[in-house]
Amino acid sequence: MKGKELIKLEHLSILEINGKGSFELLQGQITSDMEKVSLDNCVMGSICDIKGRVVSSFITSKNVKGNNSFFLVGETKALEATKTILEKYQPFYDCSLRFRKDIKFYAIEEDCLLRNFPESKLDISFQNYDSFFRLHYLEKKYHLVAFTESEEFLGFNISNDKLPWELDEIINQNFEITSEVINKFTPHELGYHLNTRIDFEKGCYTGQEIVARMHYRAKKLPEIIVRSTNKEVKDLMKVYDKNSKVVGLILSCTKTDNNYQCLLSMNKNYSGQDLDF
Repeated sequence: MKGKELIKLEHLSILEINGKGSFELLQGQITSDMEKVSLDNCVMGSICDIKGRVVSSFITSKNVKGNNSFFLVGETKALEATKTILEKYQPFYDCSLRFRKDIKFYAIEEDCLLRNFPESKLDISFQNYDSFFRLHYLEKKYHLVAFTESEEFLGFNISNDKLPWELDEIINQNFEITSEVINKFTPHELGYHLNTRIDFEKGCYTGQEIVARMHYRAKKLPEIIVRSTNKEVKDLMKVYDKNSKVVGLILSCTKTDNNYQCLLSMNKNYSGQDLDF
């Protein structure tokens, strides 16, 4: 990405939780620790159902413009499912939930960010600027910026090509829940035990006992790997070994030149053998 360019990420939305009970509501439901959310730190999180399967994934941050207010940033349909779950518990907490349709998300390459906003602090994962805020996680090349209207981005080219963002997600082995896979996977099948989405030291949350049992008692946990292939592939296709045994599936893939870069979830049958897509 050269010059001044943003990638529009229209699939992302904000679920805002406001009120004195918002912290307690989230702490009792999400897999990450709300104690680690601060004015300079966002956390990766998810919500599971009672069977320990992932309903949604998101990034949790403070809303600096409100007291006792938090943002969940994720895929719109998955956040709608999250809202439905949280509303079941909302009557027991002093808080409210709403979607923020006025805030839009864009990806910006780190080098471009630093050139145009030298005040950016790369040692923190959440930063509030004059007219926008920034989120960053893992070792991603791209940062998320969000705003309603921002004169600071006047003159930037807005791209609809999400391929660089999608490739960055795959390289960093990050898979976000979409409407197609709600309740389909356990956290371990998505590598959430490896990227801080699950905090095994926090208190209980829905599905916690099943997730913990899997983590501590399974003889072999699923593996998350990145592979490329010149075959035409699609998300959620099965992956086989040379003996036609199913050893995993494609969580996500994106085409680059003549190859497909794939994020794979490998099952107990995988032991490093060659793969057949």
